[in-house]
Amino acid sequence: MPAADRPTDPYPLMRLDYVLEALKLRFGTDNVMEDKGRVTLKLKYPGGQAPAFVSLMVEQAKFLVAHSISARDLVDENYPPSWPGGPDSPSQLARFARKGAEPVSFTPTD
Repeated sequence: MPAADRPTDPYPLMRLDYVLEALKLRFGTDNVMEDKGRVTLKLKYPGGQAPAFVSLMVEQAKFLVAHSISARDLVDENYPPSWPGGPDSPSQLARFARKGAEPVSFTPTD
């Protein structure tokens, strides 16, 4: 996407180190990781046994610092209309990172 078409950062003064510290306070130090401009949260899904991982763009992590969104809504991808990336840009939305091996369905072939 050309720079002119990208939405402007609504939180230009919010630096990544601040975002990470704020998310660590909210979700726990061991549950927030950053790698190459992506922020990954390890969340306990209410009622779930294994942790769920949510990967966020920096703009989405900033939005999360500025707005209260539950762990359940993050894992379920139930974002508010003002979520960075928005419903018209599914490629820009955070995606649930699978928490382990999943069984594969095999269909018999004739």
